[in-house]
Amino acid sequence: MATVQIIRGPERERTFTLVEGENIIGRQGEPIQIADTTVSRRHAQLVKRDNRWFIEDLGSANGTYLNGQKITKSMVLNRGDQVRLGATLLVFADGDGVGVPELDIDQEGNIVDAAIMATLPSNEDSVVMPSPEAGVDAIANLRILYDLINDVGSIFNIDLLLRQTLDKVFGVLKADRGYVMLVDKAGKLVPKASRIAADVQSREPPISRTIIDHVVANKVGVLSSNAMSDKRFTSGKSVHNFGIRSAVCVPIPGRQRILGVIHIDSSVAEHTYTTEQLRLLTAIGYQTGLAIENVEMHQAAVQTERLAAVGETVAFLSHHIKNILQAIGAGVDVVEAAMNRDDLPSAKNSWPLVQRSLGRINGLIMNMLTLSKDREPLLEPTNINHVLSECIELQTPRADERGVALLADLDDMPPVPADAPGLQQAFMNLITNAIDAVPDNIGVVTVASTYDTMNRVIAVRVMDNGRGIPPHMLPGIFTPFYSSKGQRGTGLGLAVTRKIVQEHQGTLDVQSEVGKGTTFTVTLSAMGRYGGDSGDTSMPVGK
Repeated sequence: MATVQIIRGPERERTFTLVEGENIIGRQGEPIQIADTTVSRRHAQLVKRDNRWFIEDLGSANGTYLNGQKITKSMVLNRGDQVRLGATLLVFADGDGVGVPELDIDQEGNIVDAAIMATLPSNEDSVVMPSPEAGVDAIANLRILYDLINDVGSIFNIDLLLRQTLDKVFGVLKADRGYVMLVDKAGKLVPKASRIAADVQSREPPISRTIIDHVVANKVGVLSSNAMSDKRFTSGKSVHNFGIRSAVCVPIPGRQRILGVIHIDSSVAEHTYTTEQLRLLTAIGYQTGLAIENVEMHQAAVQTERLAAVGETVAFLSHHIKNILQAIGAGVDVVEAAMNRDDLPSAKNSWPLVQRSLGRINGLIMNMLTLSKDREPLLEPTNINHVLSECIELQTPRADERGVALLADLDDMPPVPADAPGLQQAFMNLITNAIDAVPDNIGVVTVASTYDTMNRVIAVRVMDNGRGIPPHMLPGIFTPFYSSKGQRGTGLGLAVTRKIVQEHQGTLDVQSEVGKGTTFTVTLSAMGRYGGDSGDTSMPVGK
């Protein structure tokens, strides 16, 4: 006994038993009369020939669709096929079950397996128009794919890429649930991203292992339904109550292998997918595969660049540290020789050489740690002038040794949220560079601070009357290991200073004129990184 059951439309859940011969469907159909104004009086007919059931359109105004595809000739019906006429959707059930395997479904109505209704190869032609009447859909699909490529083209994180892809899928296709699975290193499919519509109560996605295996093995997109798999369907009970679902599962192909699958599903009572939607999701799967491999290639390239940079860095630092160690060794030899002669004055005179070399190694290590590690500044109420005064005090002996005037011009200002050790390192780098840039005995370095009460902005300027920086060198001065000091410089100071200032959401600017000197300006907000008032000491610390 064959039946059709209405699962969507004005007369949902009505069941009609088919008779031998012609079965007319329509508003005046016999024996299948449907009160749907979008259905023609004699819309379509079901007829049994050679022990198989066929469906034919009878010249209806709105057409007859079998599994989402408009029919133009007599088509064979299989159990579970979905037929749409106007606003009415029917499911066909053949009690004989000819050619359809009996698959199980559990007592709660959850899918144990599903049956394939349509397939589509996954390749770069997935979105090409299959027929003249699909032209509008194909153009819309191309626009969707163009938007998807724009959205994910600049994403270099696979998890974020997959979430963005699911967002795009849910934006263009109605779905209750959707998920993406990728093949792991062991060759197993592992869920990587999922999304469930807000009005869906069940949180467990219906997954058909048979369908997924078919998609991966044959590299095809699949339109499926569990209506065929439900043995209770032929009992005449409500399909709606059994949760019959329509689903689309497509591969995510790579250049050499299948990377994973995209799966979405929806209640047939609310929505049934069409072959054009299968075509669209298959194309999305294809583009997702390209995007994933682009991310993997980008990550591999970044890793290669990092390894190359590590090699270059190790070579540079080894050479620089070797020079410093040689200076330490020479100083130690001189001190040791003086101590052996019991010549304490000579030992004392030689000891500053060792101290300076140790300080250079300490500064080098601190700069390397700061540059190589992402960190959140530990924000505490800080008086910037106190930090600057400490820096000036520490650098004064070095300036006096070369006859350089180190001047301070500090404006009154309130405490601000800042990481004092970090800013001290940044200011020390700027003052050190300024002292190195000026000539002996006539050099002048000025450290000035100002506070803009209107905009609540602090500006710190380190000014020198040195030789200045040529215009062609300015673009590269913040690049790590770029130095104009020869063997005396590591090329890390300005790169580290800029990084610390940026961690405080500040700016570092430079103005220089050859022969007249250079000014570095650090600008910081007195309201901190969280926009709170500078007088608020209850701000989050370390965040």
